[in-house]
Amino acid sequence: MEHKIVILLAVVHLFGSTFGYVHDYHLSDVVDVTLSKSTSNNITELQTAPIITAANPFGLPGISENTRKDIIIVDGDVASPVGQARTLFKSTQRWPRGIVPVELDNAYSNNQKNIILTAMSKISQATNNCIRFVWRGNNPYWLRIHPGNGCWSYLGKIVNNGRQDLSLQNPACVHEGTVIHELLHALGHVHEHNRPDRDAWVRINWGNISPGTQSNFNKYSAGEVDTFNYPYDYGSIMHYHSTAFSKNGHRTIETIRPGFENYVNSIGRSGRLAGWDIEKLKKRYGC
Repeated sequence: MEHKIVILLAVVHLFGSTFGYVHDYHLSDVVDVTLSKSTSNNITELQTAPIITAANPFGLPGISENTRKDIIIVDGDVASPVGQARTLFKSTQRWPRGIVPVELDNAYSNNQKNIILTAMSKISQATNNCIRFVWRGNNPYWLRIHPGNGCWSYLGKIVNNGRQDLSLQNPACVHEGTVIHELLHALGHVHEHNRPDRDAWVRINWGNISPGTQSNFNKYSAGEVDTFNYPYDYGSIMHYHSTAFSKNGHRTIETIRPGFENYVNSIGRSGRLAGWDIEKLKKRYGC
């Protein structure tokens, strides 16, 4: 059965920066890889049968400081063109028809590429393929996933033509949950704890936050972000953990909803796509 996995890795290596979505496989799975070409926009997909500051809000070790001069990092891991930090939420664009053309940097190992591909697969599966990741091909715009400094992404689609970057520092950021988190930013999701209604669900302990990082806990207005009227989700993969950006190891975020006090130990640690994150994706893209 292991030779099936080798074949998949070889395909990823052969095509390098162009690919589609891939099944979340295990050693017991039989993965049949086929190439198909859609009839619109020359989009080629790699499919399987069946289809199943420092930018480091996750507290990951080995993260480098962002050194790019053309962007600033807000809310921990959201990139913004210099001078547009406050407006990026108001103009979040969807990827047309839920199709995200992607380029994957060859600096990643085969195993790392498969971690990234698996994260994409889970998003596609969760939305019943309403959201798809495809080869860049001849598309005039695309998402380039590369090993920059830190884990970060722009919010939604920001380019009409050309490259849009998403950074997954190698190897520090190449973990499935982190990849899903950044891809959801690229698809338009903001952090759960920045929601307009967050004060009814969490308490921000400002005295425990490291100096200079308080902006990561900004609360946005209903005019800046859209919750689609879905409830606050302690289990969201877009939620920070309880000691994020702490200066003393004490909690910066406390759960306060009656009956949910124990969630303080699990917020920001789910590492998987589930619940309202999926429903908001479907709503955003009309799935």
